[in-house]
Amino acid sequence: MESDVSSGSAVFPDMEGRRGMSAEGLISVLGHEAAERLMYFWGGTRVSVPDLEELQKIKLRERIRRAYDQGATPAQVAERFGVSVRTAQRIRNFPIALNESSK
Repeated sequence: MESDVSSGSAVFPDMEGRRGMSAEGLISVLGHEAAERLMYFWGGTRVSVPDLEELQKIKLRERIRRAYDQGATPAQVAERFGVSVRTAQRIRNFPIALNESSK
């Protein structure tokens, strides 16, 4: 059962809830250089791509880390960003290497 699912200006085939894409489709979405890197590292492998919610979590962690860099306390961070104090503490202690590799 194959139908088209529109996402922005590109149309992706839907294969039982999973999207498949040709090399041309990758190039049109990512640009030639990024598509070539993706195909070089992951070509022929099934890859699960994180959704936008994961990107928003990363951005929130970055904003929280900046608040800590500016001297905020866990309680202030929790109130400002709508998270629990414990979550604010965990994000403060989240390894920087993970944050840097996501940029």
